[in-house]
Amino acid sequence: MTEPAAPDVFARARFRLALLFAGIVVILVVASSVITYLNVRSDLQTAARGAFGSGETEQEFVTRSLGAFRWRLLFVDGAVILAVGIGGLLFARSTLRPIRDNVAAQKRFVADASHELRTPLAIMKTDFQVALRDPRFAEEARLVLLSGLEEVDRMTGMVEDLLTLSRIDAHQEPLVAERFDLAALARQTTQKLAGLAAARDVRVQAGGADLAPAVGDERHTQRALANVLKNALEHSPPGGTVEVESVVAGGVSSVTVKDHGEGITPGELEHIFDRFYRVDPARSQERGGSGLGLAIARWALRRMGGDLVAESTVGSGTRMTLTLPTPRS
Repeated sequence: MTEPAAPDVFARARFRLALLFAGIVVILVVASSVITYLNVRSDLQTAARGAFGSGETEQEFVTRSLGAFRWRLLFVDGAVILAVGIGGLLFARSTLRPIRDNVAAQKRFVADASHELRTPLAIMKTDFQVALRDPRFAEEARLVLLSGLEEVDRMTGMVEDLLTLSRIDAHQEPLVAERFDLAALARQTTQKLAGLAAARDVRVQAGGADLAPAVGDERHTQRALANVLKNALEHSPPGGTVEVESVVAGGVSSVTVKDHGEGITPGELEHIFDRFYRVDPARSQERGGSGLGLAIARWALRRMGGDLVAESTVGSGTRMTLTLPTPRS
C-alpha cells in the first residue's frame, strides 16, 4: 500500500494568502463604494430640495460639492490602500509562519546532525588508519579497509559542507580579508589533487601568470579552487586534459579551469550553483557529492568581492572562472 503524498505546504500557503487578501480587498472596496454612494446621494438630495439658503448659485454648489467629494474620495482611497497593506502584511506573516518555522527546524536539524556526525566519523577514520598499519591483515582485508576509509572521507566532506551551510545561514561563517597569490594557490591546489588526476588518467595543464595578487579569504578560496578542479577532473574522460590558467587584468585576478568532458545543458547550467543541485544525481552519488560545493564557493567569492561563473557547451566541456579583486596600491 502506497503512502499518501505529503501536502504541498507552499502551494497551500499561497492559496490561503491569496484567498484572505482577496477577501480583504473585496470587503474594503464594497465599504468604500457604499460610503461614496451615501455621500453623493446626500449631496444630490440637498441640491434637489434647493437648499441654497446661503445664496450660492447652483454652479457654486456643484463646485463645492465636487471639491468636498474629491477630498472624501481621496481619504477613503487612502484608508483602503493602508488597510489592504497592513492586512496583507499581517495575513502574510500569519500564513507564512508555519513555513518559516519548518525551515528553521530543518536548518537546526542539519546543524545538529552534522555536529553529532563529526565525532563518530573521526573515530571511524582513526580505527581504519590504525587497522591498516597492522601487518597481520591480508591484502583482501586491506582493500576493504581502504574502501571504508574512502567512504569515511567522503562522508566527512559532506558533513563539513553541511556545517558550513548552517554557519552561512546563521551569519556565523567568518571571512578574512588577506593578501595572497592566487596563481600560487592554484598551483598548490593542482598538486594536492595530483593523485585524483592520476587515478582518472587526466593530465592537468597549468599556465598563465606566474603571480596573481588577490585580496580575500585564502582558506575559502583554496576550498573553492579544489571544488572546481575536482569537478573538472571527475567530468573529464580518461586520457583527457584539464587546463588551469591564471590571469591578472583590470584590477582582477582570476583562475580559469576548463575541462573537455560531456558539458552541461543550458537548462542545467543555470542551476549548478543552487544548493543541493546535482547535474547527474546517479553519478554524483557514486562520487559522494553533496551538491553544496559550488554554492558555498560562489557565496564566499561574492562576499569577498569576486565571483564564480560557468560556461559550458554540450559535448565540448565546461569552463569555470574564479575571480577576486587585486590589492589596492
